[in-house]
Amino acid sequence: MSDKTIPEIMETIIRNRKTEKVLCDLEAHRSVPADVAEHNREIVLRAIKTAGWAPFHYPRKVDDLAEPWRAHVLWQEEAKQAALYLRDELNVTTNEPRLAAACSALVLVTWLPEFYDLESQDAAKLDRETQLARDEEHLAAASAMVQNLLLMLTAHGMGNYWSSGGKLRGPEMFQYLGIPKQERLLAAVFIEYPEMMDDSKDRKAGSLRNNRSDQWIREVTL
Repeated sequence: MSDKTIPEIMETIIRNRKTEKVLCDLEAHRSVPADVAEHNREIVLRAIKTAGWAPFHYPRKVDDLAEPWRAHVLWQEEAKQAALYLRDELNVTTNEPRLAAACSALVLVTWLPEFYDLESQDAAKLDRETQLARDEEHLAAASAMVQNLLLMLTAHGMGNYWSSGGKLRGPEMFQYLGIPKQERLLAAVFIEYPEMMDDSKDRKAGSLRNNRSDQWIREVTL
């Protein structure tokens, strides 16, 4: 049992989480062993559920769900199939196929704007400024959910990378994955299980980690 207090543990997790792109070619793809997959599947699902305790301001009320976000989970085999589709069907030459090929699981977190959903949300009664203000709230809430997820995964020793999605954001991929077109992709969270971390993959550290400071804090005096 750690001697650290809960606030100290939380601070350690937040500070230790790091951005690292993990890539491999589809030909070098290595499958997750069945026992490892089963063990980690429950951890990832629980992490997603816990992340969903992020605060949100307005109920979105789509499909009778209050949350303004959705999580679409691809386990390794589905992520590999998505990588093949990106590479072979959509002719994608950017990093998305290699990221999907290297990950142990992939969570696509979307959010549901109101501005583009006038009929089902009866938003015609709202002026445009109010719609956009609500969408800012929805987007901020979904971002909090994603950060929660990253921290939960880090606490379990899992590598994670928050990508904006790139080619995964396109309508072809949404249709291929069965994601409703009214949703907007906020985060493609690429996950690497601890048991799958080795030197066979390309690893690229985030470029902004060493640029951090606390100079953006301003204490207001009146």
